[in-house]
Order: sequence, then C-alpha cells, then structure tokens
Amino acid sequence: MALTAMEVKRLTCPEDQAQIKKSDGNGLFLLVKSSGSKLWRMRYRYSGKHQELALGQYPTIPLLEARNLAAQARVLLVQGINPAAERRARKRASTADVSIFGVVALTWWEQQKSSWSEDHAKRVKRWIEVEMKQLEKLPVDGIDQAHITELMLSIEAAGLRRAAPAILSVINRIFGFALAHRFTRNNPAQGLPLGDILKPMPKVEHRAAITKPLILGQLIRDIDEVSSGSYCTVEALKLIPRVFLRPKEIRGLKWEYIDFDQRLIVIPAEDMKRGREHLVPMADQVFNQLRAVQEITGYSPYVFPGQRSSNKPLSKNVMTNRLRDLGYGADVMSAHGFRSTASTILHEQGWDHDVIEAQLAHLTGTATSRAYNRSVHLAKRTKMMQSWADQLDALRDCVDVFAINGVQHGG
Repeated sequence: MALTAMEVKRLTCPEDQAQIKKSDGNGLFLLVKSSGSKLWRMRYRYSGKHQELALGQYPTIPLLEARNLAAQARVLLVQGINPAAERRARKRASTADVSIFGVVALTWWEQQKSSWSEDHAKRVKRWIEVEMKQLEKLPVDGIDQAHITELMLSIEAAGLRRAAPAILSVINRIFGFALAHRFTRNNPAQGLPLGDILKPMPKVEHRAAITKPLILGQLIRDIDEVSSGSYCTVEALKLIPRVFLRPKEIRGLKWEYIDFDQRLIVIPAEDMKRGREHLVPMADQVFNQLRAVQEITGYSPYVFPGQRSSNKPLSKNVMTNRLRDLGYGADVMSAHGFRSTASTILHEQGWDHDVIEAQLAHLTGTATSRAYNRSVHLAKRTKMMQSWADQLDALRDCVDVFAINGVQHGG
C-alpha cells in the first residue's frame, strides 16, 4: 500500500530495531533508522542484479518529490541507463568541458561501456572518434540538424550506408544524455528523416533468416550478451526468437495478455494478423524474462513501452535496427525471420507440421479442425516451445545438444 504524507511524518523506528523499511510501491521505500533519520531509497534491477539508489532524506525530500525522483529513475531504466551510473557520470562530467560534443560523447561512452561486449564498445568508440569526428570540437548546444545531415551524407560517401542508422542511433542517445544533464536544450538527431536524406538501400525481396545452428548460436549469443540500445529494445529482441511471434505482435504485447499463473501469453484476435485469439506457452526462460521485465515496465500497459510515452508501444523497426547494430545485415537476418528459423529447424528435427503451424498462428485445415487443434495441440506446443528455448540456450552456450520431438540428444 502506498504511503501517505501523514504516515511518513509519523513513522518511527521501534526501540528494539536498528531500522525499518516502509514501501511506497514500484521499488520506492522509506528507510527509518533508530537515530530518527528517514532516508528515501529506490530498489531496482539492472543487468540482472538488484541495486539501490539513494534519493535523499526526509523532510528535505518530501513524499511527492521522492516519487518524482523515482519516476525519473524508471525512465532512465527504460532507456537502458543505470540511474546510479548516470549520477556518477554526471558528477564526473561536471568537471569537464561539457560544451564540446566530443567530451559529451566520450563521457556517455564511459558510462555505457560496462554493459557492452568488448567488441561493441570498441565499435561505438570508433564511430565517435572517426565517423563523428567532424562534430568533435563543436559546442553540443550549437549542433543542429544540418550538421547531422552533413555527417550522414559523409558516412554514405565513405561507403558506410548500412552503418548510418546505427551511427544515428548512437548520436541520438548521446544527445539524450546531454539533454538529461542540461548540456543542451535540443536533440537534432531525433526524428531526422534518414530515409529522405540518403539513397535507399537495395530492396530486400525476402525476409532473411538464419537456419544454420552454429550461426544461430552466435546470433543468440550476440542478442543475449550485447546490451547496446534501450532496455525495451534489448529485451524485445531477446524474446522474439523464443515465442514465434511477429515483430508487430511483440511490440504490441500488453501485460494484460500475460497469464503467469497459466504460463501463457494470450493475444486477443484483434491484435493478431489472422484475426484469431492466439496462445503462446511460456518456456521457463520466457517466464523468467517477463517476470524480470515486469519489474521495470510494469507501470505501463505495454510490456515494451516506447521511449517517448509509456502509453504507446515500442517504435516500429527497432528490433531490426538492433540486428543491424549487432552486425547482421538485411540479407542475413530480419526480426520477422525468427519465425522462419524456428519453422525450418523444427521441421528438420521431425516435429509435427500441424503443431508447428499452430504455434506460428498459420491457418490450416477447416474451421472445425482449427478449433480442435487450438485445444488438443496446446500440450504438444508447450513441450515444443520449452524444447526450442532449451535448444537456443544450448546453441548460445556452445553445447552440442539438439532435440527431436522434445527428446534431448547430446552430440
């Protein structure tokens, strides 16, 4: 139950205890000590670990202000930023010449690099020092969209057209950092129409998909272990290989669709391409992931809310853009391609065609048989989804394991 201002004012620590904690909800709590001091704390989860953030002392920080500070911290978490690390970076940056883009960019990079793989950290630093060099000595508050446009055109001219969206995404995050620290009042990278500035890339006539187990293992390893990008983008891309859903269905997932008691994702007909309610059995890995995500985005109706508004879903194409950021081109893998990957490999392993098609939400057979399959195949689908999740883990971890009809085999 949420605290009230009167309750906070009257709270005291029992004589036989050193301190007590009183929760206000959403991770915010008041630590009341035997000395009489009352300290605001926020407990949150970042990179799989529980952490605490100090928000100040009551009554200097009243209840309403503590809630506002906690809300600001949750916004940073949704953007993939650790609030505690952000505070430390702000203190370090306060002694630097923060008016220069190169300084701001490297300060942001220093804050983020611990959450990335070594290779990805090196790639982003190279983009800052090489590809963004023409912005390096400019005042961050003086950079406008014309500067960013010129930079994108120079990147295209250098033969790096495919990297342009990822580089623009990094610039966008750097300016997000600068805005948060009040180094600037605008973000010229936000909403920049890159598709209208650069020549279009060759059209991809098919949805590329990886079907070779060893390559798939490397892809899952990159997805699971490289944390570049916003929190929701990272978690959405982790989820999509394990649930057979389309990108639009992943982005539109709402917490009301998640039934943790039945271990099912129940998507209503109006949110499905074929206009039918669809059931997704949750493997253990999916169940655990969604529980962890709920601690971060449970305040929103959407499992993966957008960065601009918690009442809107994740932006279109963010998962595909993240694949590009990880180094998987349009001719190698697409976010939609995970459905083809699962279908191809599971068919090769001998899983029942109707079970696979039912889980892909494809229309097969008559209306009567489809209704029958929805209920009868659920047990088989549950078994298949757990087997598939286990296989992805095994491939990621380089364990020589494969499954045929749910039976694990070691190589």
